[in-house]
Amino acid sequence: MTAFVLGATGFVGREVVRQLCVRGAAPIAHVRPDSSKLADWQTTFGEQGATVDTTPWDVAQLAARFKALFAAGAGQLYILIGTTRGKAKAEAVEGDIYEKIDLGLTQLAVDAVKRSETRPRIVYLSSVGADPKARSAYLSARGKAEQVVISSGVPYVIARPSIITGERDESRIGEKTAAVVGDGLLAVAGVFGGKKLRDRFRSTTGDVLASALIRLGEDPATDKIVDGADLR
Repeated sequence: MTAFVLGATGFVGREVVRQLCVRGAAPIAHVRPDSSKLADWQTTFGEQGATVDTTPWDVAQLAARFKALFAAGAGQLYILIGTTRGKAKAEAVEGDIYEKIDLGLTQLAVDAVKRSETRPRIVYLSSVGADPKARSAYLSARGKAEQVVISSGVPYVIARPSIITGERDESRIGEKTAAVVGDGLLAVAGVFGGKKLRDRFRSTTGDVLASALIRLGEDPATDKIVDGADLR
């Protein structure tokens, strides 16, 4: 079963690729053709057993690629894309970065799937609190992206993790602090009957989340939104 990973070079994406390779799935890891680290990713993913795909972020070209890959109707399309203010600044992305990247690229990928007339299972990595009406630009964009996936007519699973911790390329001290403090408070809440609250908002790690995403992607039950304990 074909597994195509958009956002393969990200924190969660690279772990999904690695774990799929360990399982013998031979995934396809998408890397932007203009990436300054393309050669490095080709070496890294190649050594793991994955194939690197450099199809440009273009609806027609991605649609043709998906048509070739998913013609038999089986497979998963992992949409694990996103950005940060630091990355956006480094790549000279202007305006609302979450609308352009988190929402914009998700819309482009879904449009490509629809044009390809195939039906891979979409595994979309969102966030707890995602809502089109959220005050947070990030959560609002994620909520809108979820709507794009849900209305696509293609089988889907949407994952809504809370804070994701682990060793990243860029330091996120605030995120680590929030995870430690938040998990401590949630542990107390769990003792006093707040188990559902604790499970929904407790932090997770990249490897645990990747494992859950793969499990959900391979599960025949689709069209659902998952958070909390179901992502562990």
